[in-house]
This record gives sequence, C-alpha cells and structure tokens, in this order.
Amino acid sequence: MILYRARGLQTLHCVFQAATAAAFFGVWIYLFSQMFPDKMTWGYVLFVKYSLLVGLGVTIDHLRTAKRKTDFLNLKFVENCAVSFRQTLTVILTLLLFLVAFQTQTISREFIFSFIPVLFVLMLVTNWIYPLWLAHFVFSGSYVQNTILLGSRRGVSRLNDWLSTKVLYGVKLVGAVSDGAVSDETINLPHLGSIAQLDDHIRRVGATQVIAVDVPHSPVVVNHLANTCQRLGVRLLLANDYELMLGRRITMIEQDGIHFISFHREPLESPFSRVLKRVLDFAVSLPVVVLILPPLSLLVWLLHRSQSPGPLFFHQLRTGLQGQDFLLYKFRTMHVNNPDESVQATEHDTRIFRAGRWLRKMSLDEIPQFLNVLKGEMSVVGPRPHLRQHDDLFRQKMISYGVRTFIKPGITGLAQVRDLRGEILTDQDVILRVRSDIDYLENWSLLLDIEIIFRTAWKVFIPSKNAH
Repeated sequence: MILYRARGLQTLHCVFQAATAAAFFGVWIYLFSQMFPDKMTWGYVLFVKYSLLVGLGVTIDHLRTAKRKTDFLNLKFVENCAVSFRQTLTVILTLLLFLVAFQTQTISREFIFSFIPVLFVLMLVTNWIYPLWLAHFVFSGSYVQNTILLGSRRGVSRLNDWLSTKVLYGVKLVGAVSDGAVSDETINLPHLGSIAQLDDHIRRVGATQVIAVDVPHSPVVVNHLANTCQRLGVRLLLANDYELMLGRRITMIEQDGIHFISFHREPLESPFSRVLKRVLDFAVSLPVVVLILPPLSLLVWLLHRSQSPGPLFFHQLRTGLQGQDFLLYKFRTMHVNNPDESVQATEHDTRIFRAGRWLRKMSLDEIPQFLNVLKGEMSVVGPRPHLRQHDDLFRQKMISYGVRTFIKPGITGLAQVRDLRGEILTDQDVILRVRSDIDYLENWSLLLDIEIIFRTAWKVFIPSKNAH
C-alpha cells in the first residue's frame, strides 16, 4: 500500500514539477528577451519547443530518481540540494544536446547560464513544497489509513520506528495488538489487547489496515488473520521478517509466478550487464597492454638489472570466478631467493628490493594483470584475488567470504578505493574488505566501474598509506 502511494506521489510530483519548470522557462525566455533584446528573439514556437524540452529533462531525471527510491516527503536539505543540482544538470544537458544536434542559434549562451541558478532554486523549492502539498491533498480524509500493528514487542517496535516516517503518506497508527505486553517508552502506542480479539479491536478503533510482523509461519494463523480482515473490509499486510529471523539481508525474486528468496542481489547475472563490463574491460586494458606495458616492462627490467637480477614477471596461482584457479601476472618486486611466497608483504619487508617498494607503492606492479583481463580471467574492477590458502584462512574469519567468487576478480575494487588494502592484520581487516566486495557485487553498474577506475588512477599519484 505504501509502495503504491509513494510511487503515485512521485509521479504526481514529476508531472507538477515538469509543468512548472516548462512554464517558468517560457517566462524566463520572455523576461530575458525584454531585458536583452539583442541576445535572442522570442516567439511562440520557441516557447513551446524549449519549454517541452525542459519538462522532458525534469521527467528524465525523475525516472532515474525512481530507481533510487528517493523519498521526497522525508528529503533532508542536503539531499534536496543534491537532487535539485542533478535535476538542473539533466535539464541543461537535454537543452544543450538538442542545440548541438540541430545546430540552432536561437538561444544564447548568456541565457542558458542565467537560467541555471534560477532553475536550481526552482527545483529546490518545488522538491520541498510540492510533495508536502500533494500528500496533504491526496492522503487526507477517507484516504487516511488507521493502522493496527500486530506482533511481538520487538517486531512492533521495529515497524513502529519505520512507520513513524510514513505519517505524511496517510498512515495513522492507532494501536498495537499482541498476546504479550508491548507498551514501553520506545513504543508510543496503546496496547489494544490479544490477537484472539482482533475483530473487536478493529471495530473499536475504526482500523482500516492491519500490519502483522513476527506472526507464526503457519497457514492456519495467517488464514485466520486474512479471513478476519477480509470479513471486516480491512487491509492486511504481512511484514517480511525473514531478515530479522535469519539475521541477514535477503532479496525477493519472482520468476514465472514462482517466488524465491535470495541472499544477494546480482546485477552481473544479466548477460547484457556482463557484455557491458567486458566491453569496458577491453576499452581500458587493450590500450594499457599496447601502450603502457611495453615501456614499463623495459623500465622494470632495468631496475631489476641494477637492484635484483632475475625474472621480469612473477606468476602465482590465485582463485578466480567460481573458485577456479588461474595464473596471475605481476612485475616481480621481491628478491628471487624468497622461501615462502604465500607470506603477506609487510611494511618493512626485507624481501622487497628498493625499486620494488616504489612499484608496489604506486601499484605499478599490478599492470601485467591487464593481460589477465584480456584473457578473460579477471576484470579491471572486482574483488582482489587471493591465494587459495589465504582464502581458506579468511573464510574462517567471515562466513560470507566465498561470495566474492560470484564475479570475476579485479585489478582494483571498491575495497581498494576505500583504502582497504595492504597487509591483513586483524579479523576486522578481512570483514571490512569482504563487505566492500559484496557491496560492489550487489550494487554493480557501469558508472560504478568507471568511478572506481578514475579513483584508482587518482590514487596512483596519491598512494594509500596502506600500500606496501
């Protein structure tokens, strides 16, 4: 119910805001043409054409915002500024794209630049006023839902905290129903009584909606609740408490009418997403292998000759996609007489020769891994691959460690740009890195990959203090 109300409210907000922006753009055209008649000519066709483009730009941004599930009714000022700035940028880019595509000269650059701050303020104000005004208008009177919370004290408390932020959506909490006491200082709701007398409680407080949480997973109990509510013409919502029960995040998936519970979102299970990622891998790694790797190899070879003679490359088996082993390439940064290559490098490791320390600090020793990317064994961005014995060790520190193998390992990753790199000294070091890797797996997008690549390139010039 709340989902439909939130989506509908955002659609109404989009319509009103797009119409306001389009109309105001026409007003600004008229005012600007009056103040600076030599800068542009104003006409009816010009007004309609560009006003529609402004409205289209606002609509496009709202479609993107819908994917982010932005709650305009509870938007903080800083968040509003960020949303308004993005909306302004989308509108201006829409206008500029049209101007460039059709090579029109009817709008001057001075006008565009003068409209930017005006549009930003307009978006800021309408993002604040319109949702509140619309919610007050469409969620009042008969559309207020008098809601009873049903369940244990813990479940009622959790849902009460969340629903308290949804008051503007027309959700009015009128009491809690439980077989045990639920009232305390953290739950400001009257305890109506036991579940057995639910129909009496509904009639007494005039409830139009019941939200149940922590109910027994029994068809008999659920059918009793459903029958009671349907007989009285009351909505019944069952809160999904699997996350609370299992102590982990879950994702609900539906395919051909069959519903599944998954513990992770996996955008890269889409073949199209994998193709996009593979194209980006080629676009980045091929120039590196052709233009950067050869001269860098010569430089490293010269450094080896002067400080630590031996092989140019270092090869080591690492764990990749689905736990499969592959041969990883790196520039050698340690002396040849290294008795145990599986021992992690430390800050003052004597096995690392002087120039090798610099190569590791600048992450230049990782450049040969772009060959692994071209071979399809790695991606430019992904979880860092480890030795199998390290995998076995780290898996004991965090049970979800193995989830990293759902996707290809990478040269850089979300953990690395968060400065979670270098020697692993504590269990917390493992946990933080794995959490970052899972965040990346669940929230992958092409833009996220591009952002991580640019942030990694920046860290080549300003290395992390943990790089050694």
